[in-house]
Amino acid sequence: MITSFLLPFLFLGVADCHPVPGADRLWAPSTRYVVVGEVHGTNETPDALANLACLAAESGRPVTVALEYDADTQPVIDAWLQSDGSAAARRALLAMPFWHRDFQDGRSSVAFLRLFEQLRRLKQAGRIQAVVASDAADVAGGKSRDAGMAQAWQHAVPAPNGLVLVLVGNLHAMRQKREGFDLVPAASFLPRDQTVTINAVGDGGEVWTCQQDGCGKHGSGPTRGVPEGMVPVSDPAESWDVQYNLGRPTTASVPAVPKRGG
Repeated sequence: MITSFLLPFLFLGVADCHPVPGADRLWAPSTRYVVVGEVHGTNETPDALANLACLAAESGRPVTVALEYDADTQPVIDAWLQSDGSAAARRALLAMPFWHRDFQDGRSSVAFLRLFEQLRRLKQAGRIQAVVASDAADVAGGKSRDAGMAQAWQHAVPAPNGLVLVLVGNLHAMRQKREGFDLVPAASFLPRDQTVTINAVGDGGEVWTCQQDGCGKHGSGPTRGVPEGMVPVSDPAESWDVQYNLGRPTTASVPAVPKRGG
């Protein structure tokens, strides 16, 4: 499923971005890193990230997009970005082992495949500089996975005035360690005065996740009736700087490559 507000953006090229209230504040001159956190497994957040990349490009600054994919997938992603998007090119992209894991957490969903297509268009239109596979499963020097991701984001800044727009699971996007969690979030390793962390939240709906009852559609929280927009969070105890209210219920995004026999 593709969220209706993005239909013109996705299918008529990349000239028009969908305006998001408050998004213009994300591209302040001092900001280098915009880290968007999500619950993997919806259609809406990857679609929204594609739109944010379009909006970031309208700021006139060089933009690089960083995704939570293993660094060793970079050559495949680069080949896809340079391709014509044909069926053969898509098969090459989907040949990555990442799409065929037993545990599917949403990053190998049809929504992420759709995101790759839109990023390919943005790259070929000169709107973004690159797409970086920034996950760091095997980190040298004793660094944690999250510290490795943060290091990859810092290396990805395309120019002195460039922006890195990141999409990761929302725990990695937290600006500080949360009590009760062992995880030291990737975003907490970034320069505080150059970073905006965001939690993307739908208005109820469903998400495709693997839980104790198996992999499939699950509820994604209560209906709140909150309109779309970026809402700054002033409470210093909160885990993110901004809440991105998607303004609509989320829908579950199934794996792009279904399991055999599933």
